[in-house]
Amino acid sequence: MDNTTTQQQALVLGQKYAFATASLIMGIACFTSFLGLEKAILAIVFAWLALRGKPEPALNEHRGWAKAGLILGILPLVIVPTLLILNFDRVRQLIEVLSKLD
Repeated sequence: MDNTTTQQQALVLGQKYAFATASLIMGIACFTSFLGLEKAILAIVFAWLALRGKPEPALNEHRGWAKAGLILGILPLVIVPTLLILNFDRVRQLIEVLSKLD
């Protein structure tokens, strides 16, 4: 490999480390507020960017961080709608009470 290819691969690998870290942080952050689904979606996107095979080289060291961010991002996308569906009557009552406060 020539020096340019090595530098380019190091740059791509550094970006993938950053994506893995961002994915993990966003995955954790999506549990800090109710309906924080935008952070969950970002966690999934960053995990995908970190874990994809192209461009080379593949992520090896922080692969677990990206996978953890992916899982933590998927969980709220499943849990929040499920809880809302299971507690639909309570949510409807809460909305009615809040609308009467005006």
